Amino acid sequence: MMDDLLQHFIVEARELAQQATDDLLALERDPAAAGHLDSAFRAIHTLKGSVGLFDLAPMGLALHAAEDLLSGLKAGEARLDGDVIDILLECIGKTDRWVGFIEERGQLPPEAGEEGYRLAGLLRSQLDQTVGASAPAISEADIGWIDDLLATVPDREDWTRRDAPLIAVRYIPRADCFFAGDDPLALLKSVPDLLAVRVTSREPWPPSADIDPFACNLLIEALASAPFDAVKSVFRFVPDQVTLQDLRWQGTFEGRRSGPDVVQGHDPGASEAAGARLIRVDAARIDRLADLVGEMVVAKNALAHLASIGDGMDRADLVQGILTSHAAIDRLVGDMHRAVMDVRMMPMREVFRRFPRAVREVTGQLGKAVDFSMEGQDVEADKSIVEGLFEPLLHILRNAVAHGTEPDDVRLAGGKPAKARIVLRAYREADRIVIEVSDDGRGIDPAAIRRKARERSVFSADRIERMSDAEAMELIFAPGFSTAEKVTDLSGRGVGMDAVRSSVERMGGQVGVQSRPGRGTTVRFILPLTVVMTKVMLVRIGGETYGLPMDGVLETAVVPASRILPIQGSEAFVLRGRTLPLVRLADLLEIPSGSVPGAGTKVIVMRLGDEKVGIAVDGFAERMDVLMRPMAGILTDMPGLLGTTLLGDGSVLMVLDIPELIG
Repeated sequence: MMDDLLQHFIVEARELAQQATDDLLALERDPAAAGHLDSAFRAIHTLKGSVGLFDLAPMGLALHAAEDLLSGLKAGEARLDGDVIDILLECIGKTDRWVGFIEERGQLPPEAGEEGYRLAGLLRSQLDQTVGASAPAISEADIGWIDDLLATVPDREDWTRRDAPLIAVRYIPRADCFFAGDDPLALLKSVPDLLAVRVTSREPWPPSADIDPFACNLLIEALASAPFDAVKSVFRFVPDQVTLQDLRWQGTFEGRRSGPDVVQGHDPGASEAAGARLIRVDAARIDRLADLVGEMVVAKNALAHLASIGDGMDRADLVQGILTSHAAIDRLVGDMHRAVMDVRMMPMREVFRRFPRAVREVTGQLGKAVDFSMEGQDVEADKSIVEGLFEPLLHILRNAVAHGTEPDDVRLAGGKPAKARIVLRAYREADRIVIEVSDDGRGIDPAAIRRKARERSVFSADRIERMSDAEAMELIFAPGFSTAEKVTDLSGRGVGMDAVRSSVERMGGQVGVQSRPGRGTTVRFILPLTVVMTKVMLVRIGGETYGLPMDGVLETAVVPASRILPIQGSEAFVLRGRTLPLVRLADLLEIPSGSVPGAGTKVIVMRLGDEKVGIAVDGFAERMDVLMRPMAGILTDMPGLLGTTLLGDGSVLMVLDIPELIG
């Protein structure tokens, strides 16, 4: 089980990394905003301090260098430009991925050491050459010290004839290395097969009275008969302070060098955590839960008292007592449900704030100028909904940049501003949450979709031609369908929109697209606020009972047979002057109906996207709150089912997915 301290670190590290990202992106928009620079510095400084509590040296090395660079920016010793922002964001992004890896596996990935060196070197390379105490590069011609050390090696002539490794080390510790936990002499002792060592002062020693015992003033030079990688490994946490030369004696020195500017690496093993295991909760919400638990205990005791005296009570009084106790418990269960939901509620800010950096990276790859903004970040939804939105929204935003926005010259020629506009917004609509991604780009051309559909034989040519523009637009959600002209890292692989729809539907939501060629596109997610407790309406078909989610139910009605009309092999009915399509649930489920011929038809009017449809059933039953379980095992992909729940009598109730059943 994960240590509590490490678990707390993971939560705090994610928050600090996101805070630093927000500040750097704001700083890029307004370089004069000193407040954001100070805030980014504080976040990185705090994160570096937290890392120091654990054995995460590569992460600490990179963050220490990032802190130094931010300090240099504050002091005017480094220039704030796009390259600096890129490198700092790369460091923070890598730190965030490492945190996910730690949460998943309890340690850094094996490549973290090399990646930490690389990032530290990149970050320190942005500082002015006069800043800091990092190791100065050694020119190829500066080998006099190596000659001096070689002269001290016993049997030097034998070394000239041996086919053995010979590594020269120059290590100049930072002046503040002790505060970073470094021990230069201990590192030196760890170098295998040392042949010669010389330790001098980097700068002339001051008078003894002026010596700072907390500042390191050492210059360490050494020779070792060990493989290059073995020596390099000793200094893996201080690569910016060390220069290595792999020597070959052939009358001159040849070989490879390692310094702060040549360490390379990558981190393919890092992964994002599936979701945060801890959330921060307002204390008032916890207090409310505690109060409700107290009330539940009182209600339980009252029921126990009723049971203890029940034998001596009049039947009518006993029934009345049970009903009163049930009403109290029912109210408390509802209150408890709402209180638990409040605890699980998170603002959309928690997922939204991850997108500016992602959009920036995509626009940088494609060379497009985009004005990206976000609205409704304070709108709250269930934790599982907020966390589940990241992947589908990332797909949509990438599509908006790659497909939706035109190149600058095309936009200017069409009378648009050169910079495209993309807006991510969230808002409440009754008991649902709506998420929209809108762009003012080229839009989606239904004719182009039909053409691609014919080329790929998605449907018959005749059926494709009969499709309305709205129906053609739905084809972008077909598996493997893409309108991209060429395959790139960002688009054209035939995946994306089908995965987006699947992800949203797994959360109990719907996806829709509205687009006008030349004007832009809006992709809309409509999602429940919570997925833990669901309100359903029970309906009867034949001798069976099913559940329908109440969030899609608009009203119920009994429709006389005279008002049901046959239309092209289907049925419709008139409700308050409006004609609506009628679908019989028995036909959808392919089971016999128990309705009485000639009697009025019981109809549930439901919302399907932007349309209304009537669902004919044999009978209505009660409405109830249920804890719905998603389909599992071999039933995971069962079409038309949202999940199951247990009823009070122990029977299983299947909750139907009406939009999927209708198709």
